[in-house]
Amino acid sequence: MKIGLILLLVFGVGIVLFLVAWNRVSSQNNSSESSSVSWEFDYGGTNTWKVSGNPPACSDPMVIDPPVDVSLASGILYPGQYRGGDYKPHGGFRFDNNQTNEVSVKAPINGYLVSASGYLEAGEVQYLLFFINDCGIMYKLDHLLTLAPKFAEIMGKIPTGEEGDSRTTNIDPKVFVAKGEIIATEVGFRSSQGQKNIGIDFGLYDLRTTNQASKNQTYVGKHKGEEQFSFTALCWFDYLTQPSRTIVKNLFAIDQGGKTSDYCN
Repeated sequence: MKIGLILLLVFGVGIVLFLVAWNRVSSQNNSSESSSVSWEFDYGGTNTWKVSGNPPACSDPMVIDPPVDVSLASGILYPGQYRGGDYKPHGGFRFDNNQTNEVSVKAPINGYLVSASGYLEAGEVQYLLFFINDCGIMYKLDHLLTLAPKFAEIMGKIPTGEEGDSRTTNIDPKVFVAKGEIIATEVGFRSSQGQKNIGIDFGLYDLRTTNQASKNQTYVGKHKGEEQFSFTALCWFDYLTQPSRTIVKNLFAIDQGGKTSDYCN
């Protein structure tokens, strides 16, 4: 009788520990398609991100899958640097060895599509999508060329912006996107000034707090009015699963900015 009771207690403790561990792992990768959590940027007020509802805790340490097969990338763009005369909190991937624009883009974590735009650049339609996990992690994908059917249907209801007009439209209701779900099958431009231009922008943001760069008053002065992204952007290299993290850090740094970054060491 005592042995049976002990076995029952051990089994019960095991179940509890399993549920605790599962909750910790799944908090960042919440699999429920329904959500009562909403993250919004307080424009003109505190200029910070605000949350309504009860957000789950993010996994700690936080890790994400890369949105693309990093072994196919020819180089990367570092987040937190000036490119083309503008400040870019996001980075990106280049695929200069590809013969076509075919690059599979997948969701790095569970989240919700919250805003998006389709716009013309160099005469081709490019798609920009923002996703937020309930725990407060946001990611951005830009220069998507051909979307998976689910996302093509969503974007078919949003007017395409004119040349260079990438202003986003809120997606209401927001759409759940599972980790690993295919978002796009082609990226970049089929012809940019007569040459292939195959690449994608990727940004990662922690909406729960401000980044280390924003603690520097010189940085704050330079980027006043850019708090929404510049104050929350992360060095996303540091959060990739292995071996992708090592591969990315060893990739060639494209553009004149090189490895200069306000976020990456």
